[in-house]
Amino acid sequence: MLEKLAVHHVLWIKMLVNLGCKVEDAQDLVQDMYIRLHTLVKDPDRIMYGNDINRHYVWVTLRNMYFSSIKKKRKITFYELRDSDDLESSEYDNSEDNAFEIIKSQIDNITSSWTVYDKRLFELYFIQGLSLRAISKGSKIGLTSIHTSVLNYKRILRESLSEDLMDYFNQDFNKIQ
Repeated sequence: MLEKLAVHHVLWIKMLVNLGCKVEDAQDLVQDMYIRLHTLVKDPDRIMYGNDINRHYVWVTLRNMYFSSIKKKRKITFYELRDSDDLESSEYDNSEDNAFEIIKSQIDNITSSWTVYDKRLFELYFIQGLSLRAISKGSKIGLTSIHTSVLNYKRILRESLSEDLMDYFNQDFNKIQ
């Protein structure tokens, strides 16, 4: 079976490249496919179509392996490696953290004068990340009322913090006051 699979080696690579896979990764996936089919398929007749390999079966296997590899890559989180000494050194610039805290305190100052209803709604939507429908369902308050309130909160914050937020997103942290 492996000899018959290897005859179409270039075709298998082309199939993966057509899916959007890089050539180097396609070569690795094809090798993995050989191993997978050799170990998992006990009856070679399952992947044979007459005297030749069932190309659709191999294509489905390759496609599934490729998309599975993409999902695995997305789940990997990369963390910057720094020693704790680096954080205390003068090379570490914590101006982004300071700017974030300044904006956060400005938001706290703005919301401190709001009613309990507005504060709670602000917390549910912006801090906890609940959807408008979930808030409406849980609080028995109309969806339109909640939507209007959220739009007002956004407008108030946008008017008050627009320059500082632009500086933050442009990474001009020293301009934030």
